[in-house]
Amino acid sequence: MPNYRDNTVSIVKCSEYHEFEAVKRAVKEAVELLGGFESVISPGDTVLLKPNFICAADYRTGATTNPNVIFAVADLCREVGAREIIIGEGAAVGNDTDKVFDELGIRERAEKHNCRLVNFHKDEYVYVMNPLAKIFKRIRIPRTFMESNVVINIPVMKTHDALAVTLGLKNMKGLIHTSDKKRFHKWGLAQTVVDLGHLALPELTIVDGTVALEGMGPVVGEPVGLGLLMASADTVAADRVSMEIMGFELEEVDYIKLAGEQGLGCTDLDEIKVVGEKLETVKRKFKRLSLDQELLKEMNINVMACDACSGCNNAINSYLYGLSINGQLGKLKDSTLVYGQNPVIEGEDGRKIIRLGMCTRNMPNAEGLYVPGCPPHPNHIDDFLQGHGLDRE
Repeated sequence: MPNYRDNTVSIVKCSEYHEFEAVKRAVKEAVELLGGFESVISPGDTVLLKPNFICAADYRTGATTNPNVIFAVADLCREVGAREIIIGEGAAVGNDTDKVFDELGIRERAEKHNCRLVNFHKDEYVYVMNPLAKIFKRIRIPRTFMESNVVINIPVMKTHDALAVTLGLKNMKGLIHTSDKKRFHKWGLAQTVVDLGHLALPELTIVDGTVALEGMGPVVGEPVGLGLLMASADTVAADRVSMEIMGFELEEVDYIKLAGEQGLGCTDLDEIKVVGEKLETVKRKFKRLSLDQELLKEMNINVMACDACSGCNNAINSYLYGLSINGQLGKLKDSTLVYGQNPVIEGEDGRKIIRLGMCTRNMPNAEGLYVPGCPPHPNHIDDFLQGHGLDRE
């Protein structure tokens, strides 16, 4: 049995999540159940808070971290002696982090709470060796992160188009350089997220489930006013409990499963000590993406998932679902999409062949268009097909 960090996970209700003082009380309770902020912060420490500001979507959409949670954490850290509080983020590719700070009102509130904002994309990056990694042995990490005494991770509880869920481990991907974010998909997203965890595990993770997101996450799904906070010194345990609340099985989320297998944290619910609210009383099954099989048949679209992992299944289903709800499935009319670890194409009767993901790169009798990625991100699939003129109705 690996020696995990303390894998206690606290669950606290926070129904008044639009009210700062109410949120602050809930945050304090969640962390006190673990030993209090003083258990991770010493007087004079520099504390880095890592929220999820993927884009300039208001927290009420469920896409970004509730600022009330962030600044409650900031105030509580200062009360136990933190010298400096930094809020650091690198928004998703294609988004300007400084504009995100401005449009969400984070810059104004940071001034009121005496916090410094850091745009990781403008920070100095330093290469760090990663001997425990299975894919990358060194990677660029922001100097601000490396020089902070304590890191507190504040992700949002959300579904995700390529990984089923995005929680604490996945939230740390916001640290890395933009070019590396793109390469994570090329290298294999599940394992690279775990590799990053070996370098960038925070001292404390507080999962913001005040306003969560279900369906087609991580941005355009549906908000869920769950009114919960989960906290733990073990990020993996916090993720495991959070996904259990959301109704996801461990086998559905490759990167969290791998994190447990590779000793990054605890994924065994029998070994995780849950304090505060009882897990069984706060479960709320989140919506999954469901495809209209009759519509696919009508469009003569054949989807062949050949022993596919959950990453590719999530990504391809999300891509097709997005086309469906936008009335754009006609782009793929008379096509066969093949993906998975043992890809094979049989009896396609003149359909266009689209091979998706690294596993189809060197498949026997390869033909048609190859879309790279592990898994290929839904947005990248669309861009790639458009660039090759095969997604026009």
